[in-house]
Amino acid sequence: MHSRFASLIIVSSFLTVSNCDTKKDYFDDAALNIICYSFAGCGKKQPTRVGMIGDSWTDLLLGFPAIDTLRIQLENKHGYQITGATLGGQTLKAAFSQGLHYQVIDQAGADVNTILLSLGGNDLQANLSEYANNFEATKSTRLREIKNDLKVMIQSGNAFKLSKYGGAPLKWIIHGYDYSNPYKSAVIPGADEGCRTKFISAGVSSENVETYSVSILNAYNEMLRGITSEEPTFYYTDLRRSLGGPPIAKSELMLDCIHPNNLGFEIIGNNFSKLISPITGVNP
Repeated sequence: MHSRFASLIIVSSFLTVSNCDTKKDYFDDAALNIICYSFAGCGKKQPTRVGMIGDSWTDLLLGFPAIDTLRIQLENKHGYQITGATLGGQTLKAAFSQGLHYQVIDQAGADVNTILLSLGGNDLQANLSEYANNFEATKSTRLREIKNDLKVMIQSGNAFKLSKYGGAPLKWIIHGYDYSNPYKSAVIPGADEGCRTKFISAGVSSENVETYSVSILNAYNEMLRGITSEEPTFYYTDLRRSLGGPPIAKSELMLDCIHPNNLGFEIIGNNFSKLISPITGVNP
């Protein structure tokens, strides 16, 4: 869930891990790919039943398939056609304020019935020094803000869909993140949110890094679970324990401290597709 600008810098360093045809297709019109894939801004309808708004768990490198993220897993291995606005570094607050949910609904067209969400991690991890100064109060404040933004996104998105296309409200499915591995190094120097180095530089003691990381992750998941009793069109999927935690993910399944590698994302994709199949009607 690193900075979107850092993604631009490192795309070229990942070229060797993808096949030539895919790279050629991507760079034939990279700007258009980025606009369509990361911002659902193709300028024409892309009729699908499923939309997605997400962070680097769904698109690590501006649509370039260097790492098979959750979106790629769903599209390539589980039969999903997705209209998405997925971008590394994306926050829930920014996605909502930019109206990306409206954009995805508009681009997906009248048959859209489900929105998949992978958001909240960057909102939780920004300015870690605030946790060092007052951990519980900071955690509570951020979870409260995420909950409010998420509920307003759902309510306003449903209102937009009903006014534009009619029919039933959308189904909104969000995944909770799995446990991280703060001891893994960042792939991008300086983009180490969620890593032990970032916690320590923010003033968190070394012995508290793992405790803080697990506490934030669990609280976020339970907050999402609570919203299901308040929003009838909202569904939460628990992906914890997919990658070997608690308390931390297995090193061999992680690209860095917060992102799974290809094998890790394959496990996440398999688990997620099974959990959402009864909701989306797509076989896992």
